[in-house]
Amino acid sequence: MHSCTALAVLLNALIGVINCQTLNMGRCPTVDVKKDFDLTKYVGTWYENSKNRRYWFIMDSGLKCASETYTLDGNDTILVHNKGQRVLPITGRFVSAKGVGKLVSPGKLEFTFKDSPFSPENVPYWVLDTDYTNYAVVWSCSTRARVNAQITWILTREIKPDPSVLRAAMDVLSRNGLGRTSMIPTNHNSCKEAS
Repeated sequence: MHSCTALAVLLNALIGVINCQTLNMGRCPTVDVKKDFDLTKYVGTWYENSKNRRYWFIMDSGLKCASETYTLDGNDTILVHNKGQRVLPITGRFVSAKGVGKLVSPGKLEFTFKDSPFSPENVPYWVLDTDYTNYAVVWSCSTRARVNAQITWILTREIKPDPSVLRAAMDVLSRNGLGRTSMIPTNHNSCKEAS
């Protein structure tokens, strides 16, 4: 019985390692979300400007030209189509994943990606802040076996936003006590469209 419990704890921790690069001890920290979040203004295409890790789930590993397109599907449901180009092992290969998100409270959504291997259901997706026309700062945190796995994205409407837009997004990270220096820029050079 104890070996089954130990195995379950180990597998739970491994899922966190596979799905996350930013691991911390303890529960997820408290952050502020956009209280007056408007799902209808959020829809459309967002480009991944930077993130605090190299991959979100297996599909997202080794991508450049990453973008997300959101469409409404009812009052509190949103569909997402994530896409990008694989950097390795086959340069330029187009990949995508589709998910369904539910608005669970203002600024807080949960997404499920059924077509992506190893992706858990009800992934937290919290919009810390957005002006809807230039930037969005999104954060996700899950706790497994007393370790929390955090992911932060800066999304922009333009591939190459004005520096003032990125400063505003970075200020959101600072206000929430999230690291600014761990953000990794997403490569958008030589992007191709899917055929």
